Amino acid sequence: MSNRLFGPSGAPGSAGSLAINTAGAASPVLPATQVVTVNTETVILNPANTTVPLLASLPAGANYDGIPLKFRASGKVHTAGSYTVTLKLYEGTSLTVGSDTLLKTSGAITAFTGDSNWWIEAAFEYDSVSGLMNGTIQFMVNNTLVATAAFTNVPSGKTQNPSGGAASINFLLSVTFGTANAANKIVVVEHAIYDN
Repeated sequence: MSNRLFGPSGAPGSAGSLAINTAGAASPVLPATQVVTVNTETVILNPANTTVPLLASLPAGANYDGIPLKFRASGKVHTAGSYTVTLKLYEGTSLTVGSDTLLKTSGAITAFTGDSNWWIEAAFEYDSVSGLMNGTIQFMVNNTLVATAAFTNVPSGKTQNPSGGAASINFLLSVTFGTANAANKIVVVEHAIYDN
């Protein structure tokens, strides 16, 4: 029995958005491979609709007030030379990361060459009274653990909507390679919200 609540959807919705995720379903868009030719921060895109980020979302109106949840993402990263890699986790829906809320960064992981596994795990809880989403996060990249720490920024405004549920919560990832190279890439195998 799966405890996966929501993962990315491949079905495009209206005006460039994605359809609401299907509870407990495996994602039709994963694994997702993205070549990153630049050395600037790059949002991981949904391969089924590259005009939007790869999102794991709790939809508006979902009853998750006060329930501890987890977000997990994992995959592989390939550096074409001895380059650093930085992963970041955001709450939001924009390809412009300045419009999203940075939850935490791995910081620049010591340079390495070739393939490496990576994973991110965040534990979070939403409070309908304050409208805040508090949590902790840790990263593992190339066998380098970035210790668990509280969110750098706490998403706010997650208040009850007219239907009685909370505003939506969306997680997206970005990657930055220390050196630009057309052979750099990231593969996302898991990108989902779990109920424990």
